[in-house]
Amino acid sequence: MTRGLRVHWGVAIAVVYALFAIGTTSFVVFAMKQPVDLVSSDYYERSLTYDQRLRATENAAVGAVPLIAPSADGHAIDITMPPSAGPVSTGRVTLYRASDAKSDRSVPLPTQARGALRIDMTGARHGRWIVQIQWRVGERDFYHEQSVQLP
Repeated sequence: MTRGLRVHWGVAIAVVYALFAIGTTSFVVFAMKQPVDLVSSDYYERSLTYDQRLRATENAAVGAVPLIAPSADGHAIDITMPPSAGPVSTGRVTLYRASDAKSDRSVPLPTQARGALRIDMTGARHGRWIVQIQWRVGERDFYHEQSVQLP
């Protein structure tokens, strides 16, 4: 008669508990090392101006939508302001990368932004970028946002 390995039930429970504790601790250490980027560092202040942003989006939706597209070679983003937008008094173009907040860029929109504007993306990571354009004509604010895929 061969005798197999017998483990006392108390030892088996201790082994299962120890494996659970090691697994949980390992996951917590892994999770703590992952980067957590907020959408923006001033997200609370931005939430307070949400109604203004909504009105600016509605203003742009009525005939003042800029055309946004990657250039043919993929090294730039071309923005064409609509003629109905009028002369821009102030404005800003923000290039937002959801997967990496360190890659975000922001450039001022030239006041003579009638026609085309090209933003150089040489050295930028390929993939999805969100182009956010906000500008002011006279006393009216405008805002437009569009996703662009860089090859």
